[in-house]
Amino acid sequence: MLFVWLTRLLICLSFLFATRKGDEPERLVAIILLGMCGFDIANHLIFGDPTWFEVNPGHFVIDVWSLLTMTWVALRANRGWPLWLCATQLIVVMAHFAKLLEIDEARRSYWIMTQVPPLLELFGLMIGTWTHMLRQQRIGHYSPWRPA
Repeated sequence: MLFVWLTRLLICLSFLFATRKGDEPERLVAIILLGMCGFDIANHLIFGDPTWFEVNPGHFVIDVWSLLTMTWVALRANRGWPLWLCATQLIVVMAHFAKLLEIDEARRSYWIMTQVPPLLELFGLMIGTWTHMLRQQRIGHYSPWRPA
């Protein structure tokens, strides 16, 4: 339970940091990560606590949604760090497919593949926002999005 509350605290801190110091891509990714947390809470209220014996359909939908939205931001943002977050989220989505194929042996690996990447995403958001601040100090304001 401590892991869950520490993760939620990190989500709140990274959200505040990204909304205060970041530009549009940082804010969008922060909203996506906060949305993942909110949808996860709603998923647990509706379906109960997850079991690591089977794929939770609510988690699968949340993870696919976050992968698609982060990919949209990553392909349009004038930054490189969102691509790393997409890669970690892709690991989470692939974990669901791996769990569908092997039910008995994949409990710990399924947990690791679905719980560790979101923490890496939080740290990626904070590091990306920090590098954005340094870049703005160095060169001034720049476009947050790639030209169409």
